[in-house]
Amino acid sequence: MKIRRRIAISLLAVLLFFVALGAVPSAGETEFSAVGAARELKGAPGIYEWKFGSTVGKSPFDKIALHRVAKGPNPPAHPDAVVLYLPGTNMNGEVALEDPRYSFQVYLAGHGVDVWSMDYRTHFIPPQTPQSDLSELANWTNDLFESDIDAAAKFVSEKTGRDKLFVAGFSRGVEFAYLYAARHPERVAGIIALDGFIPRHPMRPAPAGHYADDIGGEHLTYDKRHTLMQMVIDNPDQPAPIPKFKTARENLEHVVYGAGGFFGGNGGLANPQGGFSDAVALAKLLIGYDRYWPAVQDGENPFSPELLAALKASKIPVIAFASTNFGIQWPGQVEEAAKSTGAPDPSFTKLDSWGHLDVLAGTKSESKVFAPAAAWIKQHQK
Repeated sequence: MKIRRRIAISLLAVLLFFVALGAVPSAGETEFSAVGAARELKGAPGIYEWKFGSTVGKSPFDKIALHRVAKGPNPPAHPDAVVLYLPGTNMNGEVALEDPRYSFQVYLAGHGVDVWSMDYRTHFIPPQTPQSDLSELANWTNDLFESDIDAAAKFVSEKTGRDKLFVAGFSRGVEFAYLYAARHPERVAGIIALDGFIPRHPMRPAPAGHYADDIGGEHLTYDKRHTLMQMVIDNPDQPAPIPKFKTARENLEHVVYGAGGFFGGNGGLANPQGGFSDAVALAKLLIGYDRYWPAVQDGENPFSPELLAALKASKIPVIAFASTNFGIQWPGQVEEAAKSTGAPDPSFTKLDSWGHLDVLAGTKSESKVFAPAAAWIKQHQK
């Protein structure tokens, strides 16, 4: 027995030694591995994308991934600035638009920024999955997603040698960016908030038995939605699937401009009628959306008074952009959140007559959002 005990103790000592050296992952540590080879973006010659994936649980859905976008066939060894980009609801980190005029990631990469974009667990749910098989999403809380973001950020820092990252987000991704910053202020160089903010509503539970929100609606089902997007991509001027519209382009423009519910209609989602977005660019973005999102997050507000206080004390610099077509209160909420870190003079830009998606992939995004963000990053990089 004594010999066995000595052997066990010796093996434990060896294991702890290798863990200290980083040769063996410690318990709970998330490992990422390369997925496929790097690819050069056809729409942006000289810009390459790499993908890294990780398994974070036992379910087939328990996976996350990162997409790295940077100049040249070899990733930069010592990048001057690194951005971790957190997409919005139903979105993912894949490069949906390769034209830098419409792509935040590609534009920044073209200007020397090393950009990493997140695939949440939602990206790994096959769209044909029935709602009855999504019960595990009841546990996909903000805290769980933040822990995935934390694991991704650690990997990005390890690969780039940057202890501090710029964290960018769009829509709900902005909420995640502030949440991550509140919990890890020492690891955030700055926050880039693209049309999102910190929730202020009280916590409310999801309806019993409702595990996931479906991006498809009652009238524009998931399959019909996908068909419309593909038609616009293939030939925007072909006849529309709905006879009252002349072309597929006009059909999609009507859908995004009149999107109700959370977006409120009147160009809240996008304003192509005002010239702020292009139907083809929107279709390429929207067709890549993930079908399901955990309903539990709809009523969550993870920002406790303690987290808000930690964020206020962080003094993390912020640059924020806000559309106006959501309603009169929306820009004020974006601006209020921009002041939440306590940093002096946060940058805030109100974009009049813009819809939500116009900020991320609009006809004026390059000049009014991407270029100022790139200049701001350069100003704040160390």
